[in-house]
Amino acid sequence: QKRFTPPQASVEKRVSEIICEVTPLVITPEQVSYSVGSRTVSLKIPSVLKSELQNQKTVILDRLVKEMGVKNAPKTIL
Repeated sequence: QKRFTPPQASVEKRVSEIICEVTPLVITPEQVSYSVGSRTVSLKIPSVLKSELQNQKTVILDRLVKEMGVKNAPKTIL
């Protein structure tokens, strides 16, 4: 059986939507980049906002695991 992994663009879109739901920050999909091989999300936002997101990092990653599954969800947010 082949397992489908979500495309890079859909992961980036969903990450930006979850960040907007969980935090008061507004992040667009263009500010999110996802590396499929390392399953790492990097955000192109100011460092002040990144430090604000560190508090909600586990909540965001848990939501992604619930929606995409353990094997397909991003592991880290930079």
